[in-house]
Formats: sequence, C-alpha cells, structure tokens
Amino acid sequence: MSIFLKPVQRANPSDPDAPKKWYPVQYTTKMVDENEVAMLIADETTLNPMEAAMAIRQLRKVVQRLLLDGKSVKLGDWGTFNVTLNTEGAERKEDLTAHNVKRVNVNFQPADEMKAAMQKADFVWLDKIMESGTASGSDDNGGSEDNEGTTENPLG
Repeated sequence: MSIFLKPVQRANPSDPDAPKKWYPVQYTTKMVDENEVAMLIADETTLNPMEAAMAIRQLRKVVQRLLLDGKSVKLGDWGTFNVTLNTEGAERKEDLTAHNVKRVNVNFQPADEMKAAMQKADFVWLDKIMESGTASGSDDNGGSEDNEGTTENPLG
C-alpha cells in the first residue's frame, strides 16, 4: 500500500515574484464508496456485506444526530468528529442572532494511533510508474507490481 505523489510547480502566494518551486502532491487514484467499504468490512469480519453497509449507514446517522445535538463524537483510536462554525460578527451583542452563522462545518480530528499509522506511509512517484509502463498492473493492495518509483518514508 502506497500513497501516490505527483510533482507540481507552485508560486509562493506570499511572494508572487519569487521563483516557483516544485512540491510533492498526493494523488488520489480512486474514490471508494460506501458499498465498497462495506464489502471490505465484510471480508474482515463475520458480517455479510448488507450488514456491514447497514452498520455504516447507522454510524453516519448516529454521528449526525449527536453532532446536531451539540456533542462531539470520539470513535476510539480512530478520531473525533465535532462541529465548527463560520460566523459573521455584530456590532452589539443584542444584534447577534443565529443568522450570524454562515456555515456549519464537520471537523474530523484523527487520534494519535491514526496519525501514527499515516506517518508510516510509503510513497510512490506517479510519473515514474507511468514512465515504466506499470501503471495498469497493480497488486491486491493497489500498489505497483514492482518497486520502481517507490520512495522510503522520510517521516518515520
């Protein structure tokens, strides 16, 4: 399993006249939907795919209800969901109403275990895979069949 990178050249927003620099940017290879996640959960548990899908839907429903009830939701070592707001100020406290709330945001803060797991990522340069012609061949983990283009994790 690897995180794919692609090189992107960007200007410094605080100094537009500075020379552009190259940055590694994460490249998402696929959006995995709820049904596929349910199938993967079913493969790892005693749940069948329909039961796993129902559990995911119910988790979403329960988390939404708790957040709308003013609570934060901690899911073990996975992380915590909470609500943040984008608001507009008023000159006087008396003028402040719910209309000053412009947007409700859902925030997910990963827990230490999730953060630590992500720091162990291996990185693969997407352009190196494309050059070697192995982009179409992948193993069951979604990675390249060979290790060309793979970089060591500089974070861990």
